[in-house]
Amino acid sequence: MQILLKLIKRYGLYETFYFFIMIIYMAQATPETSRMVGSLSGNPIPFIIPIILTFILYKKHPISFKNKNLYKVLLIYTIWAICSLVKYNIFTTEEYSYHFFMIYAILIAYIHNRIYGGKMIPIYENLLVLLSKISIILWLFAVFAPFSSSFFRLFPETRYGNSVIYLFTWMDPVKGQIYSGILRNAGCSWEPGRFAIMITLAIFCNLCQYDIKFKHNKNIWWLLIALATTQSTTGYSITIILYIIFLIKKINIKYIVIAISIMLPTAYLILQFDFMSKKIITKIQEAQNISRLEQQFHWNSLHNKENTYLGSIDRFDAIVFEWQNVLNDPLLGYSRNTNHSYFSKNITSNYTLANGLIKTLGMYGCILGCYFFYLLYYSSSVIAASNKSPRKIALFTLFCLSAISYQILSVPIFTSFWFYGYFNKNKQH
Repeated sequence: MQILLKLIKRYGLYETFYFFIMIIYMAQATPETSRMVGSLSGNPIPFIIPIILTFILYKKHPISFKNKNLYKVLLIYTIWAICSLVKYNIFTTEEYSYHFFMIYAILIAYIHNRIYGGKMIPIYENLLVLLSKISIILWLFAVFAPFSSSFFRLFPETRYGNSVIYLFTWMDPVKGQIYSGILRNAGCSWEPGRFAIMITLAIFCNLCQYDIKFKHNKNIWWLLIALATTQSTTGYSITIILYIIFLIKKINIKYIVIAISIMLPTAYLILQFDFMSKKIITKIQEAQNISRLEQQFHWNSLHNKENTYLGSIDRFDAIVFEWQNVLNDPLLGYSRNTNHSYFSKNITSNYTLANGLIKTLGMYGCILGCYFFYLLYYSSSVIAASNKSPRKIALFTLFCLSAISYQILSVPIFTSFWFYGYFNKNKQH
């Protein structure tokens, strides 16, 4: 609560409330909070809420949309979208909606950057600390009081558990998401790994402001503890790499000693967990032999109708299939509608590919995809230049590693950081 009061005092009540709601939508814990990246069909209220809130924010802080960078991004994307629509000769409302959500995300990113600017960094960090505290408390309750399951099951059901008023998702042991007999912490998101990459972005924000600092830095401890409870391979790996990036500033005795005595042993111990090195090696080995998946696809095609969702393909396996999508259409890509992809048309329409890194190239093509990655690197450089520790590749590396497991480009808040350098009027803060 103290964090919230400080944020309200410093940035304003509505401004803090608004950003908090955007983070809840970013977490996508339920179908309702997935409406900023989903479909136009369905309950209109969750879809309208962020639009209304953003309009109120704009009225409180009027900004100009006469911006050459905004025009440039929208023009490039619109040309690509028109070419994609003509390519498939499909002009339905559903097809238009896929492009609508990307333009929507770009405009939201522009508004956030023009109004919040560099303030996004401390606001995001502190709100994630608040959500981390809530998640740790409820996670401890769930782990050490198993009888509490009856309480958690009173709340709306999600894919892996139950969402407690969008602030915490309890992982139902019956549905998995449990390692070594310990429930994983999904925080405010639908799944622990997604919550983990949200935390790693907050850790990055903390590193930008304070560099590697543990003394008199309570926020970093809350974030690291929350990350530990997620038991996320992606989250742990990203954090180790982030700290390595921020640690290697100079080659001198001090940093060599720190690396040898602290970082290397810590990284080694973390890699011993079942869901770390063992899991990564296993997944990579499995990705080198996709015949097992092809047999599975064939069997399911005989017993299930087309376009019947059965699950998603793991991140490393997905890279293989997404690369096939890239090779099939390297220039324009298969568009934002995954039903047009080579994988969906020629391999199986019953599964989705859980990967956002190669998907960016597969979906948008190499030209637009590389342009988006250029904007990400530019934003990474701008954030580095305007903060305490100038690490140009830090945000770029963070998002690329996060995208191995999740698609993040068109997700609110993630998109705001992705376009930070291109839309932010205040390069210093």
